[in-house]
Amino acid sequence: MDTINYFIRIKKEDVYVICPYLESFEGMAAIRNPAPAEGPYSILKLMVSPSFEESYNKIIDNLGKKVWLERITEHP
Repeated sequence: MDTINYFIRIKKEDVYVICPYLESFEGMAAIRNPAPAEGPYSILKLMVSPSFEESYNKIIDNLGKKVWLERITEHP
């Protein structure tokens, strides 16, 4: 099954909040940190199952109210 790739930029200290939370939704997304960078931010690649796309977007919107995150279109 194909996945839809999303990228988000978050503060490194918030990775511990987002990753376990998203992983708790079995089958929703696989999470990778494709190129760990220096500095205060991480870019996470989220490979989302198409059947969870709507739920994923709602969850990211809600998480964005609790921690700083930025949706980006692709990994630079």
